[in-house]
Amino acid sequence: MSGGKISFVIFLLILGLPVAGLNVLGPDITKWTSAFAERDGTGVPSAEAEAAIVDEPVDSLAWMDAVPGLRDSFSTDEITPERYVAIQEILRTEELLNPGEAQPDSALLALYAAARAPTRLAPYCAEVLEAVGLVCDVIRTETFQNRQGKWEILGQLGFIPAAALGDASAVENGRLLNARAVLPHSGDLLPANEPQTRIELLSQAQAFCNQLRDQFGNCVLSRVDFDVQELWITDLEALPAGTNPQRLETTVHFTVFADQTLLDAAGFSEAVSALVNPS
Repeated sequence: MSGGKISFVIFLLILGLPVAGLNVLGPDITKWTSAFAERDGTGVPSAEAEAAIVDEPVDSLAWMDAVPGLRDSFSTDEITPERYVAIQEILRTEELLNPGEAQPDSALLALYAAARAPTRLAPYCAEVLEAVGLVCDVIRTETFQNRQGKWEILGQLGFIPAAALGDASAVENGRLLNARAVLPHSGDLLPANEPQTRIELLSQAQAFCNQLRDQFGNCVLSRVDFDVQELWITDLEALPAGTNPQRLETTVHFTVFADQTLLDAAGFSEAVSALVNPS
């Protein structure tokens, strides 16, 4: 911007002439000239003028944008696609319908399953909130009919973490590292697919993440997969009556932001494996 153009605008202002349409000072010209024109005889801006020149809010998390995926992993002001609990339901057709509801034409069952998936999965958020989350919502669903003719509903429950994540801003030469592990279980059978079991597994996953945070300075429980497996009838015959046929294999995913000169992906995976499944 040349000094001549600036002087010309100031000259017009002194004369009280209109300056609308003279965009010679860039995008803020309207705000600046309006504030200038609203000064009283003392040269002090009015309250309205001061309000007009208030700076735009500063994005305190802008530094995260330098690393792809960092904001989605570590920001705590919104649900993101990088943090979720994966839920699975396996249902007979009659379980898909509301009580007393007549079964629709078979050609419409897929639409019924897809339409009702979010409503069926939303109650699982209560478990997420009890164990690991401050806020939870269904962010994705998928439905299909398996080879046994049952309906499988898959969903992702996005959440804002309740636990402290650590200070990612203190990391130099930072790189996002991810590792996963299957949670251990006792006995011959996988844990039963029941609410209290899922809550305990989520809490266990977060406890491991807390230990990783203490070790590496930060940790995000980025994903928990509840994979439902059903026991065969022949397996159930050998078990006590009333045994829940649906069992859970739980895989957890952890994310840290670490100095890549000090820790690589292989080293982080080894640390996770040693923590979750020590030999």
